[in-house]
Amino acid sequence: METTAAVLTGDLIDSTQTAQVQVDAAMHVIQSVALNETRHCKADIRFERFRGDGWQIYSSDSTKVFRLTVLVLANLQSRFDLPKTRISAATGMVAFLPETGLASARGEVFTVSGQTLDGMTTQRLIFESVEHGSPWKLALFSYLEWQSARWSPEQAEAIAIAFSFSPPRPRSVTETLGISRQAAQSRLNGAGFLPLSETEIAFNSIPVAPYA
Repeated sequence: METTAAVLTGDLIDSTQTAQVQVDAAMHVIQSVALNETRHCKADIRFERFRGDGWQIYSSDSTKVFRLTVLVLANLQSRFDLPKTRISAATGMVAFLPETGLASARGEVFTVSGQTLDGMTTQRLIFESVEHGSPWKLALFSYLEWQSARWSPEQAEAIAIAFSFSPPRPRSVTETLGISRQAAQSRLNGAGFLPLSETEIAFNSIPVAPYA
């Protein structure tokens, strides 16, 4: 029986000009996002590394697609020493999922996510879906691409910490970093926390529409 899911497919930027230890560290950061999310939700979330610098995250809960993308981008952007990544995010149907891993997984969502990544040129982030009523989601991912490219490492760190909770919890930035509430708020405001948080809540609240 086919079910809907979210898939993020990505590859590291300029990985051939990056030391292997940094490539591995970036992959560890992305994998940690998937592992940490399994502690906060009931969804089946998996990470797989492909071809050295390629990776994929699967979530059985398609509403997590925006949240997972924010977390990957923010956690990498907070590390100035690590390579960044392109991301092709998608929601769609899953035809087959192995008991573990993603190597033999099949279905529309895997095909769309992978082919879209292969077709990307200057973009670093793109969202695709064949569901009804998805244009608003494409627009919000376009905003995320624009906003995340402007994060300083400190702003990205604040977003990563706040979004480690669901719903996002801005107070956690002060508690984790030991900085003043004003300093934490300044970082979050500069990173566009409020519209990002509202978008994450919207994705979480609106179920995937029926497919044609």
